[in-house]
Amino acid sequence: MRTRRNLGIMLALVMVAVLAGCAKSPTGPAMGTMRVQMTDAPGDFQAVNLVITQVSAHIAGDEADTTSGWEILKSDAETFDLLTLRNGVFTTIGMAKLPAGHYTQIRLKLGAGSNVVVGGVTYPLTIPSGLQTGLKLIGQFDVPANGLVDVALEFDAARSIDLTGAGTYLLQPTVKVMPFSTAGAISGTVLPAGTPTSIYAIQSPDTLGTAAAGADGSFTVSVLPAGTYSVAFHPAAGFRDTTLTGVLVTSGHTTSVGNVQLTAK
Repeated sequence: MRTRRNLGIMLALVMVAVLAGCAKSPTGPAMGTMRVQMTDAPGDFQAVNLVITQVSAHIAGDEADTTSGWEILKSDAETFDLLTLRNGVFTTIGMAKLPAGHYTQIRLKLGAGSNVVVGGVTYPLTIPSGLQTGLKLIGQFDVPANGLVDVALEFDAARSIDLTGAGTYLLQPTVKVMPFSTAGAISGTVLPAGTPTSIYAIQSPDTLGTAAAGADGSFTVSVLPAGTYSVAFHPAAGFRDTTLTGVLVTSGHTTSVGNVQLTAK
């Protein structure tokens, strides 16, 4: 009897240990963090105020499914002035923990109240109804378990906003999206400082990025795929156009072209 009792006690202790071990095992998927940051290419506006009501990401699966597979990174409305996000300046528009894995889309939901400022006058920005339900941006993003993936968006204001024949401003978004780990950039300084200059990063025949020199002449063309570029400088007046060739951009790095001296006409 004593042997059976001892055997029963031992079995009970084993079961307790097994159950305790199960209780400590993870019950859900591995988690990682995604952060989405936004910058802007130059446009001929004094302000572009965009209301973003939700930022979400779609895990790989049925890409035609418009309802499931979305992980929300941010769901409260916030207004961003795109023109404050130039020359390498980014702002975080959404960040959250979500299941680790492969993601294929970023979705921005846009809300009422967006506007543009031109010549000191504020005009409502018309957002097509389809964009209010979600602007889907296609890309490839891997969220590592217990890690972070940074995603870069470049919202091109100049190409995204059209003045219609009726005198209204219409949003037709042009947005580049890449993980920071694969995106490169080109930076430098235009001299003489204060010369209004548009800068274009070109892989013939396509222009893949634009920037405008700041008051101090500095510029950054962001969110560029790796490769070799020609960089064209178009001053507003008084100076000749200038082009640099063979500018190498590598993933995750900023290539400096240093000072670019413009030649007077």
